[in-house]
Amino acid sequence: MMYVCSRTLAALLWLFAAACCAPAGQPVHDACVDVRRSSLELNDIAHTVSIEARNGSKDVTDFTTALVWMEAKDMCDPETLKQKSETCLGKMLDVLTSYGSAVERLAGFESCSESVIKVTNKLHKLHQDMSKCVRSKKSGTDHQKESNSRKEDIQPVDLWEEALLCHYTMDRLFSFSIFTARVFAVGDPAHHTEGSAQRCM
Repeated sequence: MMYVCSRTLAALLWLFAAACCAPAGQPVHDACVDVRRSSLELNDIAHTVSIEARNGSKDVTDFTTALVWMEAKDMCDPETLKQKSETCLGKMLDVLTSYGSAVERLAGFESCSESVIKVTNKLHKLHQDMSKCVRSKKSGTDHQKESNSRKEDIQPVDLWEEALLCHYTMDRLFSFSIFTARVFAVGDPAHHTEGSAQRCM
């Protein structure tokens, strides 16, 4: 009898501890949690690749590319993320898709092939995790259908510009990876202001 009581008590304590760590009204594992890990992994490798692609050069060239940018109007401020994150997350997925296309293009540049090899798997993993997160949101599925229909406008690049375009793209990818890691620092961005999410990281 004493053994059964102690097992019951242990089970209740375990359930109580789990409840303390779970944000109120949210499942313990939501579809955005994996983005936290994969965004940090991309950030780590993108930083390394950005430095390597620069190869000591201080040359800065502006390119007209088809890369999609994050903008102030994308509603990625903490308060909007807490209330309605679909717009920001959908745009982030658009930008990530754009980087995926840009990195694929760089694979054809001999001067950039090593950088592409290093970053490709992390980029694909983050895209997969973020797609799942966006789909889990109310309007995520509709947005993704729209995103996938975009066409990239590819401009020819002279041989001498290839290394500069590689450096430019890897630098932009690194900057975006910082932004992504911050937005998904607690998994679902809606949890940024919840103390319980911070305690359980």
